[in-house]
Amino acid sequence: MKAIIKNVTFSKEFDGKFGPMFSHKIEYDIDGQPRFAFYTSKAKEQTTFKTGVEAEFTEEKRTSDRGEFYIIKPVAPAGTSNYGRAIKQERSRYSAFAVSYSKDLVVADRIPISEMKTVATELFHLMVALDKTLDV
Repeated sequence: MKAIIKNVTFSKEFDGKFGPMFSHKIEYDIDGQPRFAFYTSKAKEQTTFKTGVEAEFTEEKRTSDRGEFYIIKPVAPAGTSNYGRAIKQERSRYSAFAVSYSKDLVVADRIPISEMKTVATELFHLMVALDKTLDV
């Protein structure tokens, strides 16, 4: 949903799973009705929701011992996944593994050192090909 943010106020600081977290009270209107929700950020001076600016977010109703309340989360733009970068990092490890494995073959006198680069390249391509068979 989209709404114009009416007011943003810092609420409290607390320790989260990954360090200090900061709660902010965000005020906005939905269908002409004033509403507020809480947004948790890693910075005390959050920049996601700004007063007077329209923001797109998802709203989720939660319940606690003090009653019901809403939390909001900004809508992440498409394509912000780290999946592609993770694949590239994994494949960069393949080159190190391939060289290490071919070095082991040289040390064990299974191949001459002059063939180490060729064997490492073949092993790298084999690992990448096998990895592609796992992609769904």
